[in-house]
Amino acid sequence: MKRLTATVIGAFAFLIFVVSPAHAITISKSALANGKVTVKGNGATPLATILWEGSAVKTANRAGKFNFSTTDLPSDCVGKLSDGVTTIQVGVGGCTTGTRAEVAATGQTTSFAAGDDGDLEKGVASPDPRFTDNLNGTITDNLTGLIWLKDANCFGARTWALALSDVNGLNTGECGLTDGSVAGDWRLPNLRELQSLVDYGQFNPALPLGHPFTNFQASFYWSSTTDAGNSGAAWDVVFSIGFNGNSGKS
Repeated sequence: MKRLTATVIGAFAFLIFVVSPAHAITISKSALANGKVTVKGNGATPLATILWEGSAVKTANRAGKFNFSTTDLPSDCVGKLSDGVTTIQVGVGGCTTGTRAEVAATGQTTSFAAGDDGDLEKGVASPDPRFTDNLNGTITDNLTGLIWLKDANCFGARTWALALSDVNGLNTGECGLTDGSVAGDWRLPNLRELQSLVDYGQFNPALPLGHPFTNFQASFYWSSTTDAGNSGAAWDVVFSIGFNGNSGKS
């Protein structure tokens, strides 16, 4: 899972997960270093053989935890992991494909003039369904692969500094989470990540129809991105209509 000058007392913190939990299996680390992919996780079937890209790499312990390293790096930087019961896609941190980043469609389908966005509808179309509720307090965006907190107003309005620290300290047992996350697993999204949620065919809120977020506020949400021209301000997204703002961090 990350702008109009505005004066606000506080903005809401839309939370984004660093790792990729899905179904019963939760991944706590997936990273590339020195030519090897290291993956740690839990929630697998106890004593099950863990398969990475179809090859056995490890046996889960009696608690369903596993930890392995492999030189088998998928060409698209997304590995298929399975315990024989559940199969998930795991993005590899620090891996790049060298391909161009594709731009998503805005979601606008109403045309107001020939050749406008609603007429051409250019960009990568959203998958159906757009979101998957992981039933552990998290939501997967199937367009970007980002993991978001389902409760979109867990902390209420915060200054920018408090938003950063509150999010970083979030862990399972808080905000409806049962995903096994620990402090440090969560962060504020950057501006582009936050913008990726906006559907410009909707307003109040400017989110895709049928989104599964709860307690969502059609208001300002902080990004982690500072305004380069004013270090005392940070960028936010105003989800009433989806525009970017920049607000004083205090």
